[in-house]
Amino acid sequence: MIEVLVALAILAVLATTVVSQSGAFSSQLFRLEDKSLALWVAQNALDEARLAESPPAEGAKPVQVEMGGKTWLVTLRAKPTPRPGFSRMEVSVSREGEEGAVLSLTGFRADAR
Repeated sequence: MIEVLVALAILAVLATTVVSQSGAFSSQLFRLEDKSLALWVAQNALDEARLAESPPAEGAKPVQVEMGGKTWLVTLRAKPTPRPGFSRMEVSVSREGEEGAVLSLTGFRADAR
């Protein structure tokens, strides 16, 4: 009888561990999905800015973008660099309704001469 109680106690501890680890794994999976989608959104915004005829305006307002069934807010800032003819572009991507950026990406653009 004692052996059965010990076996049940061991099974209960194992089941608790498995459930808590699966919860941590699923939250990590959702976070990885958000990071991947945010990276695609940021790369798209950076590519659009590189292909535009003029550099993005300073102090531009966030733009809403739909990707992966989610709404993202994209903020693009252009800053001058020490090298003439180039500008540094910083893209920040966040989820709509949430504070803080999910991802930030930096790139460079050759200005037209």
